[in-house]
Amino acid sequence: MPVRMEKDDPQEGGQGPNRPSGKGNPLAKWLPLILLFVFKKPKIAIPILLIGGLIYFLMGGNFSFNSNAGTNTDIDPADYSLGASFDQAKYDSTQVFAALSTSYGSYRLPQRYTLEEYAPTRRHQGQQGSCVGWASAYAARTILQARATGQSPDRVAFSPAYLYNQIHLSGCQGAYMLDAMKAMRQNGAVPFSEFTYNERSCSNYPDAGDIQKGRQYTIKGYNRLTKGANNYGVDVPAIKQHLAQGAPVVIGMMVGGTFMSRMNGQRIWSPTSSDYAQRGFGGHAMTIIGYDDNLNGGSFQVMNSWGQRWGDRGLFWINYQDFGHFTKEAYGLHPMGSAEERQKFDDSKLAVEFGLLNTEQRATIPLQQINNRVFRTAQPMQKGDKFKVLVANSIECNIYVFGQETDGSSYVLFPYTDKHSPYCGITGTRLFPQDYSMVPDEIGNRDYIAVVISKDEIDYRQFNYELNRSRQANYAAKLQEALAKFDPINTVNFQAGNTVSFEADRRGQNTVGMVIEIDKR
Repeated sequence: MPVRMEKDDPQEGGQGPNRPSGKGNPLAKWLPLILLFVFKKPKIAIPILLIGGLIYFLMGGNFSFNSNAGTNTDIDPADYSLGASFDQAKYDSTQVFAALSTSYGSYRLPQRYTLEEYAPTRRHQGQQGSCVGWASAYAARTILQARATGQSPDRVAFSPAYLYNQIHLSGCQGAYMLDAMKAMRQNGAVPFSEFTYNERSCSNYPDAGDIQKGRQYTIKGYNRLTKGANNYGVDVPAIKQHLAQGAPVVIGMMVGGTFMSRMNGQRIWSPTSSDYAQRGFGGHAMTIIGYDDNLNGGSFQVMNSWGQRWGDRGLFWINYQDFGHFTKEAYGLHPMGSAEERQKFDDSKLAVEFGLLNTEQRATIPLQQINNRVFRTAQPMQKGDKFKVLVANSIECNIYVFGQETDGSSYVLFPYTDKHSPYCGITGTRLFPQDYSMVPDEIGNRDYIAVVISKDEIDYRQFNYELNRSRQANYAAKLQEALAKFDPINTVNFQAGNTVSFEADRRGQNTVGMVIEIDKR
């Protein structure tokens, strides 16, 4: 391979250990003094141990104290139903979101953002395990609609029952979150007022008329927000990127303990050490609607489906570290935009900037235009220099990156695997590969990379197959031949410099492709 991959140095920081700092038994710091006192006066050891054991028993095996305690101990956890079923194989089959670069590019996330103004009134799911329907349709889909139309969220709220009654498990006590995403993608949503919710039954399956109506409100898509294809830890920056661009995130968390017994009227859930053990916990679906980097060390704002008496009017905050421990699944919905963002979702245009970034110098590598679709490094790169492909989009699109082997064959650089999504509706700057850098090898004096942008998703494996079956003399000609089978946009004006940018009118067409030639010495 003329361009080889080298793993990047690990980034500092991150989620940290599972157990949050400051958690645990508050008596632990006093334990050495207590033991010293007991050893000096052994006769009082037995009474102390008996009293301590009694306190431990009365507190349910939990010595931790937090602001959630107080008048909430009379809450009956039986008042709250769950219903999120987790299946790693299902979750693994969901495509992973390609997050924006957090270290390069002009776009910077705000320190705080909330979609609360677009969230409908928090209602109670009752005794039915229908939280997946409430989180996905009533909360997340309603937020997208209210933001896109400017209408009151209560006026455009969608029915949890229309969704849940299609996907529920036996006994109306659960559902898989991926099934909810698929159903909203295929059958959409129906207004709450037109498909009533009954906590005692889920047998009212939508009829043909309901489905026809629901398909007017399908979601554009969804992605798994994890750190990697095989790393199922939640990707906190990716979640924040979705929220800041108007897209709620549906999550599945393990909940129980103080979450169910001490949260009425409380704004923040601070899990105890006993909570961290998750004894007796179950899966529950909810919707992230905001974040604040300055609250409690950085926290997410989450909408629940247990009415307005629970939490802070049905909402609560949880810090990023606790969130990472208890969250099992996270799905980012594709954004729909707002009245002020029409250009970003203009179906008639494509607008992209691309180039090469020197990984070590954090500087773009200047490119010069050779012909209409071919660009070359202005100066040869040193063999061994590390670089990444930079792609920045201001209008939603799909991004693909290919490379040419020494023997002339083509391979796929991005999507990295079949599990990665090419969709870039969360607009901004991305660096490919994400955790690796590319390095020109010692073979030859020139390497080749192709960047393909499409409005509608293409079969990139088939595209790479067409590159490989082409008998054209060079990679640029092979690219042109392959593009011809994928509805290319023929009129594109490029501007080259440190990077290359273009804006194109689609006129019903779909793809734009270009080749970057990397001279090396």
